[in-house]
Amino acid sequence: MQDSKSAPTMSKREFLTLVGAAAAVSMTPSLMASSEHGHHLHTYPKDLVSTAAECISTGQACKMHIYQLIKSKDYTLSNCLIVVRDAITACETLVELITNESPHARAMAKVCMDICKDCAEECNKHASKHKICKEMAESCDATIKACEKYIG
Repeated sequence: MQDSKSAPTMSKREFLTLVGAAAAVSMTPSLMASSEHGHHLHTYPKDLVSTAAECISTGQACKMHIYQLIKSKDYTLSNCLIVVRDAITACETLVELITNESPHARAMAKVCMDICKDCAEECNKHASKHKICKEMAESCDATIKACEKYIG
């Protein structure tokens, strides 16, 4: 039996990234298709799905940070909580529409891009004080770029 001091540890960010990646994989239709149905596989922008999944994961870590501040009666990031929840929801919806090959995916990418712009703008206000705010702004920026590439 390993001593708890020698057991590998995982940061909250690593854990949330792993959970976000697992969620993205679970939503990947191509992984659920059997080899005999390979002709049913369709392609979709995996880079955008991956980037949006990372934004979801980073957003969850950001949200957890904000909740901890609120518990300590620090409400400076209250507006951030609203925009990060919007970004998480938009990215989740975008991933779902893309992997379902919805005809509304491009329209959602535009909405997601606008929401991520709002989130990045808000996060940048606090990026020098809170590391997670900087990370979230960067994740939103990456999602915006991936959406722009997808929209064309």
